[in-house]
Amino acid sequence: MRPSPWDFSNQVLYDLCRAHPAHDDESVIIAKVLLIGRAYSAAIERRKNKKQGEGSDAFYFEKVGPMLRESQLDRWIAGARASRPGTRSALATLVKVHGFTTDLFRGISGLDKRALASKYLHFHVPNLFYIYDSRAAEAMREFSGDLPRPSRSGDGDDEYRKFAERCQHLRDLCAQQFSLDLLPRHVDNLLLRVNER
Repeated sequence: MRPSPWDFSNQVLYDLCRAHPAHDDESVIIAKVLLIGRAYSAAIERRKNKKQGEGSDAFYFEKVGPMLRESQLDRWIAGARASRPGTRSALATLVKVHGFTTDLFRGISGLDKRALASKYLHFHVPNLFYIYDSRAAEAMREFSGDLPRPSRSGDGDDEYRKFAERCQHLRDLCAQQFSLDLLPRHVDNLLLRVNER
């Protein structure tokens, strides 16, 4: 929960998404996808074997911008913003919206962009969405003995659903045992510290 050297760069991304929350201007869409994706090593065009044209300006101008503008992303995010974080219904909403966004990014890139979807949504609704990546998922295993098992089924991306449920259980555990009110950013900081050990 202490200040981090990453706070300023993260704040730039939070400010960008707060100042430009909508997906109606393709230049803004491209900026948000590009900056969040590349800052968090989850670029929408990132793959081991790129096809010709991916990662180029044309890929962003011809696919990323138009497809996000034509999507229901603003409606999904509005539903997420209306949720009260920490509730069962909010958890269901965040998993569902993440699933829709992952499907949208898959339609653009041809890849499962689970991590990018979580990061992109986090910067738009920071008090609700947990940041998923391989390091956070690996670190979460350290807490598996202290947390209830995730449910076996539900909407959205199954991997992210299990991760989000564990994050919520971790927040609940920290609140009960240590009187700490962790936000999704704090959970991410904790998991990254555990992963570094």
